[in-house]
Amino acid sequence: MPHVFDAKKLAKLDDPRRKEQIPVDKILELLGVKTGEFILDFGCGIGFLALPTAKVVGDTGFVYGVDIQEAMLVEALNRSKQEKLFNIAWVLTHPDKITLPTASIDCVMMGMVAHEVPDLKGMLAECGRVLKPGGRIGIVEWNQTFTAMGPPLDHRLKPEVLQDALSQLNFSEIVIHDISQGAYLVVGRKA
Repeated sequence: MPHVFDAKKLAKLDDPRRKEQIPVDKILELLGVKTGEFILDFGCGIGFLALPTAKVVGDTGFVYGVDIQEAMLVEALNRSKQEKLFNIAWVLTHPDKITLPTASIDCVMMGMVAHEVPDLKGMLAECGRVLKPGGRIGIVEWNQTFTAMGPPLDHRLKPEVLQDALSQLNFSEIVIHDISQGAYLVVGRKA
């Protein structure tokens, strides 16, 4: 059974040490996120990636923050209201299906959630379905070394697992980036 983050501990998601391990600006730069794009943040939690992304895509772009936990989305909605960000929709979703049209998204982001997904290959296929041709996917995960936060080591995914899964789904230009001492980013492009 995959490790699923307990929504009762959502304050941990704001830990400054976590922000060091998951450098949002670097992630958005490596994914090439730009003004006017439509972005999906799958497993958005409290909006850690989605909120800064909404600022980058601006009024001509849009962010869909989807999560399986309602408590996370309520907190994310409150944060987006505080920041006066109105180009975000917070969507409660099922872990096996994304309720967005086919080929509607420029970039899919998954921040520290791939290790929680019961059917990873099925979810990555679903991400591919919503991506436009040439769209990008970026998956941020904890690396295989001990960190003060994150899931147990035996629940962490090796980057090669994600690389292989994306390759099997016909993603191309797959690159693994070390983004901090505790995390990596796998980027791929839909054919």
